[in-house]
Amino acid sequence: MKKYSGYIYIAIGAIFIFAAAFLIRHNFNESAEAGKASDELLEGVVEQMPGMVLDYDESGDMPVVDVGGRSFVGTVEIPSLGLLLPIQSEWGKDNAKVSVCRYKGSVYENNLIIAGHNYVEHFGNLKLLSTGDEVVITDMNGKSFYFEVTNMETLGSYDAEEMEAGDWDLTLFTCTIGGANRVTVRCESTGKTSETGAVPDVLDAAEKSKHIRKK
Repeated sequence: MKKYSGYIYIAIGAIFIFAAAFLIRHNFNESAEAGKASDELLEGVVEQMPGMVLDYDESGDMPVVDVGGRSFVGTVEIPSLGLLLPIQSEWGKDNAKVSVCRYKGSVYENNLIIAGHNYVEHFGNLKLLSTGDEVVITDMNGKSFYFEVTNMETLGSYDAEEMEAGDWDLTLFTCTIGGANRVTVRCESTGKTSETGAVPDVLDAAEKSKHIRKK
């Protein structure tokens, strides 16, 4: 009887190992597909950036461009993580499968919140950021706004009020594995922006980025 029990335990263990391996493989493939989709959309966003930073009234909502039937308000660059990603104008489950999204707010009003899945190619490594790390938001007028990380916190997955609370200039967040919590990165403006008439900083960043396929 003990012999048969041992076989049963071995079989159960094998099933769990197989299930774990399948889940890891699935997540890896899903992350790779998300990264590929984001890269393709990034190219379309960067192609629509002006050749020089435009002069405009920095108030109200951020200008939007269309790429592949989706709407984008610009890009987010996190140099320490090697990320340059397009920002969709609205959060949605379908949208989040291909790129990070504006959850709420505007870079002009210093209350922008950006959400992304925990794919490695999206916001999966936000937890690796440190105080002082740089984050750059570029709008579709070619103007870049510079921020630095000032606080890291973990919030509950349904704690929307806390996510929007506080006087933070920029917030980035993603869910933890399993979705129980949200890794939340708070940033403050450094006051640095790209100058009107200059070549947009993001064009140089795109030229160096691994997320832009070199022709």
